[in-house]
Amino acid sequence: MADNYIGFYFRFVERYRDEVELESLDFWGEFLEEYNAYLGGIFEDVARQFLIKLNKAGRLPFRFTKVGRWWRKGEEIDIVALNERERRALLVEIKWKDLSMRKARGVLKDLERKGELIGLEGWEKSYGLVARKVKGKERLGENGFLAWDLSDFVELRP
Repeated sequence: MADNYIGFYFRFVERYRDEVELESLDFWGEFLEEYNAYLGGIFEDVARQFLIKLNKAGRLPFRFTKVGRWWRKGEEIDIVALNERERRALLVEIKWKDLSMRKARGVLKDLERKGELIGLEGWEKSYGLVARKVKGKERLGENGFLAWDLSDFVELRP
């Protein structure tokens, strides 16, 4: 469903209506597990919108003119943003998790590996990460990576 509100209603409210009305807590663990997985997909959409706003505000290494996702043979990159005229690419992984510095670096190193598979030889590539929380994200920036978390979303509110 394209409408997040309707999708949430039928996936959670309608499905667990009896349990909620009966104030039964037996479903709670199942609900939380499924809800967290659901939020991961929603977060990907929100992160994409966030990057588009950053792009419009000129707060990325370059202005992209195309954005999408890439996958092949079990490999996937959540966001690939391109400026074909300048031959520049921004590759971004999105994680609905709290990441330590070590885990964030691991995600970014794997992203660099996947970046070699997409066939953009001769292009300048930037690598980024959007997560629920990234500890030490400033230090990732010192190493040439881009990193954002929910605290950064507040800055771009309308």
